[in-house]
Amino acid sequence: MRAFLAVPIGGGETLRRLREGLGRLEGIRGLRPVPPHQLHFTLKFFEEVPADGVAAAKEAAARAAASAAPFSLELAGLGVFPPRGPARVLWVGCAGGSGALVSLASAVEREFTLAGFPPEARPFSPHLTLARAKDPGAGRRASDFATGNPDFEGGVLSVTELVLFGSVLGPSGAIHTPLSRFPLAGS
Repeated sequence: MRAFLAVPIGGGETLRRLREGLGRLEGIRGLRPVPPHQLHFTLKFFEEVPADGVAAAKEAAARAAASAAPFSLELAGLGVFPPRGPARVLWVGCAGGSGALVSLASAVEREFTLAGFPPEARPFSPHLTLARAKDPGAGRRASDFATGNPDFEGGVLSVTELVLFGSVLGPSGAIHTPLSRFPLAGS
């Protein structure tokens, strides 16, 4: 099963502000906005989790969540991946609270490595994917959008839990299903 551990965006004022920003993306041809209910910060991605590994993943996630206190995260600044050439992803970054998110990602990585999961090949880069480009032209338009909106603000998010999601690829994109929730319980 494909799965990932993430910080969900949830609802409220932050989602409303992000929806306003996403609304401006609707007119960019070839750019596919992430549905608002699927917005999240991925902390750990699993291409394949065997059925007997799901329990170990849940235990590792619970330990990581227990070690972290809830925090606030300010969403601000746009960027694209890759940074050179036609973009494939348009994202919003973090301003205030990014250190707490990086610490949480480190705790997740540590707990999953101790549980026998392979470590991530790349360092954690705090970002929230807003849209994906379908072709190089859309990628250039995404880069132009990011450059043309240097003061983009997405609001403040209260980070209170981790969610382990199952992910199924379909013809119109991935479908994410929450498998377990883990409240941040540290002090």
